[in-house]
Amino acid sequence: KPSDSYLSLAVDGGAVRGQWDIALRDLDFAIGIDSNGDGEITWGELRARHTEIAASALARLAVALDGSACPLRATEHLVDRHSDGAYAVMRFEAQCARAGAALELGYNLFFDLDPQHKGLLRLEYAGVTRTGIFSPDAARQSFELARPNRFTQFIDYGREGVWHIWIGLDHILFLLS
Repeated sequence: KPSDSYLSLAVDGGAVRGQWDIALRDLDFAIGIDSNGDGEITWGELRARHTEIAASALARLAVALDGSACPLRATEHLVDRHSDGAYAVMRFEAQCARAGAALELGYNLFFDLDPQHKGLLRLEYAGVTRTGIFSPDAARQSFELARPNRFTQFIDYGREGVWHIWIGLDHILFLLS
C-alpha cells in the first residue's frame, strides 16, 4: 500500500492548530523507530523518538498566511489505529504574525521515499471544511480562506480517483474482468 498521512488544520485568525497522523510503518522506514528490531513498535520506543519525529515531520511542512511564514511547534504526541494499522498522532500549533486571506502550505513528507505517497488534508476555517490532496506533483498548495468551490473539490477528487485506478494493476484487471 502506498504510504499516506492525514493532516487536519484549523485556522482561527492568526492561529493554526493541527493534527498529523503518520503511519508508524512509514516512520519506522524513514527514521527507524523499532530500536530493538523485533518488528513491534512499543509506546516506549515511540516516546523515545518524539523529538526526532516532530523535527523530521515539521521540517517537511510549511505553513504561511498571506506569504508570512508561521513557525510550527509540536504540542502533543499520541497513537491512533486506522484501518491499515497504527499511526503516530502529532498535534501542533503555529502562531502567525497576523490573520490572512490565503493559507499557503508546502508538504513533502516521504515523497523522497515513496513517490506514490499522498497527504490527505482537512482544513477548517469559519465553520467550513475543505479538503486537499498533496502529492509530489502538488506539494505546494494555496487555499483561499473563504467559501470553497465545491466543483473544484469534486474535480480534484475525481482526478485523484482516476489516477489511483490507472496506476493500480489490480484495479485495471478488476475492470477488465
